Amino acid sequence: DAGSGVLLACLSSARGAVPAHRGYHRKMLRRSSRLAPIARRALPAAVRLPARAVAGSAAGNQQATADSGKFDALDKRRRQLLYRSKQRGWLEMDIMLGGWASARLADLSEDQLTQFAEIIEMENPDLYCWLTGQQDVPDDISNPLLRTLCAELKESYAPKATLRSTGSFEGKVWE
Repeated sequence: DAGSGVLLACLSSARGAVPAHRGYHRKMLRRSSRLAPIARRALPAAVRLPARAVAGSAAGNQQATADSGKFDALDKRRRQLLYRSKQRGWLEMDIMLGGWASARLADLSEDQLTQFAEIIEMENPDLYCWLTGQQDVPDDISNPLLRTLCAELKESYAPKATLRSTGSFEGKVWE
């Protein structure tokens, strides 16, 4: 009956993992059928429901709703680009591109996201030289976002304050 199923479920969950030896389930069913009237009175109504009745109900469903309509259509692409910009394999590139992407990707248009995807596809050695200012971006690369990115990174590298030394270093040896 339904009460024995509930009591068996309660007993097995209260004891943790159910032992797998022979006859255990039969023994528990015999016990639970004798105790079913007591269990029905002692357990709250929510616990007394048979498991099959709760399984299909909304109360048994703990999964959150997707609410995918509240996100922008380009959010999936932004998340992919952000992940790829932070996982390039070079720590320096991960820091430069990932930091810039996490600060700016939310404001980029679809066209600019395409340009950023092109930047992500470029080779690390060349891109590193351009981003650090060691070399200028070649003229044959027509990606305005790359030039903006290089300019913003160069600006962030500029010293914010300079302090002049009060003493002379001539003839002094560092030990």
